[in-house]
Amino acid sequence: MVSHRCRNCAWWDNKHPSVARIPIELLKVEPGFCRRRKAGSLQIGQHLYGAHPVMDADEFCGEFKGE
Repeated sequence: MVSHRCRNCAWWDNKHPSVARIPIELLKVEPGFCRRRKAGSLQIGQHLYGAHPVMDADEFCGEFKGE
């Protein structure tokens, strides 16, 4: 099995309090944020919010960085 998963990556953040507000509809078993890049913006009504990509602990990407 490939060990380059979000859970083992230096950019993985599943400890921030806002992780608890990730909607269950995203179907992430172990949700967290990828902090590799700066947050993008998300507009809801007339308000802008910063948002990092929501990932699952078992997902994989090509920009993995070990601890």
